[in-house]
Amino acid sequence: MTRRTVLTAAAAGAAVAIAGCSGDEAGNDTPAGLGADSQPMPPIPDGLPADLFTIGVASGDPLPTSVMLWTRLVADPLDPTGGLPDEPVPVAWELATDEGFDAVIAAGSEIAEPRWGHSVHAEAAGLEPDTWYWYRFSVGDIRSPAARTRTMPSDDATPEELRLAFASCQEFNSGTYAAYGAMAEDDLDLVVFLGDYIYEQGGGLMTPKVPARVTETLDDYRVQYAAYKRNPMLQQVHAQVPWVVTWDDHEVGNNYAGDVPQEPEDPAGYDQRRIAAYQAYWEHMPIRTGPPEEDGSLRIYRSVRVGTLAEFFVLDGRQYRSDQVCGDQLAVSAAECTDRLDKANTMLGAEQEEWLAAGLEASTATWPVIAQQTVVFPLVLDDLVLNLDQWDGYVAARERLFQAITDSGHDNVVVLSGDIHAAGASDLFVERGGARDVVAHEFVTTSISSLSIIAELGPGVVDLVERIASDAVYVNAEDHGYARATITSERWTTEFVTVANVTDDDAPASVDGTVTLTAGSKKLVRADP
Repeated sequence: MTRRTVLTAAAAGAAVAIAGCSGDEAGNDTPAGLGADSQPMPPIPDGLPADLFTIGVASGDPLPTSVMLWTRLVADPLDPTGGLPDEPVPVAWELATDEGFDAVIAAGSEIAEPRWGHSVHAEAAGLEPDTWYWYRFSVGDIRSPAARTRTMPSDDATPEELRLAFASCQEFNSGTYAAYGAMAEDDLDLVVFLGDYIYEQGGGLMTPKVPARVTETLDDYRVQYAAYKRNPMLQQVHAQVPWVVTWDDHEVGNNYAGDVPQEPEDPAGYDQRRIAAYQAYWEHMPIRTGPPEEDGSLRIYRSVRVGTLAEFFVLDGRQYRSDQVCGDQLAVSAAECTDRLDKANTMLGAEQEEWLAAGLEASTATWPVIAQQTVVFPLVLDDLVLNLDQWDGYVAARERLFQAITDSGHDNVVVLSGDIHAAGASDLFVERGGARDVVAHEFVTTSISSLSIIAELGPGVVDLVERIASDAVYVNAEDHGYARATITSERWTTEFVTVANVTDDDAPASVDGTVTLTAGSKKLVRADP
């Protein structure tokens, strides 16, 4: 399923389909087509700024016949209102098979409401499977840049190839987005983002005009997202390919767990902070779910199919999890921290666990892919447990995950992870009768820009991580970058791309390591050239 630089106009003669979307009580989007009831459009407010698309456009959650289109009207990224009046704004969108928009095959209008930060989530529906398109937004004569997106193959089709990048942890104050500059040069079908899109810390060297305090209110989070999204390299990758996203902790606050913050604070105040963070996340993501429910919750776990080749189960490892055990300390004694074995502890919550187990069992994909946040592979050395925020702090939950994978009967389950600011690849196994039974395979991507483990904890930690992960096929605890995967029916190949530094936007990128997995082999293999 390679990218087409010259788009066909197969649907050029099709009637224009008008498709909008609205969220029902279950968080599902309902497309509105020709003949459907449509909401009246308000007038365009007087005196709008000349540039309303300063934080770009994006697409996401592609299906065989539809894709979500996103923008947020922002004239001033550092103003919580975006520099817009407190009035609804009508926003038109159109989708074409050509970059010049001579063959527009879908169009519609949405209302950008102030209560949702003037964000727009439009579903372009009635599309052809496995097809590239161009889209853009407009408010009167003010037009966004054109961007590309695509639909997925039909559920019963087997594409020749899928090329994707997966990434995480892009703290803007820690460095440049050179990794996105490299990613923009890749020939991709999809980007999977595994969390920590923003960090709750305030301004720093890279964002000096952002208030230098912890992000807590809806206004704070809106400014933080806009400050990140105005980066041209990030905008470019969003404009080139659809994204499938999930969150981790820093979209709210470091190491939060459900309704429990890492640091003690007023419960009511924290609850309002979390609700604000969830709303701001939805306002800034090309996501098919939402808006948030009346209680502030937002279900983001979902699946995305790529024909019979792959099915991505996108998890939420924050909203429903139990609080971390043993004070959420780093490098604790396994013998002393027995609470991590508590069967009542959960990473996903019972409902999401059941959803995942049922989805894996029903999946007919060659490659079932679990896209989630924290490292599953045990980072335990003798009596030392490195990080209780990972699945090592939720041992029984990990056992249930492995059991669900085993019960599904799939041999090619792949887990994509981030969070740790290091890269790695390892087989995931359970001990049975003195033998290791491989149940899945994990690829961990390093950070786009957030401080690496060596920068945070010192040089000695690299040796420690490598010793702990001695069973891993690949480990890199020093560099920044992302991972790039090429998937066929026969083989999964992951290339770990690193950038030379995060102080230079133009820092060169290279492949540091390559790991392959042959379908049915149940064994990762290092395959560097």
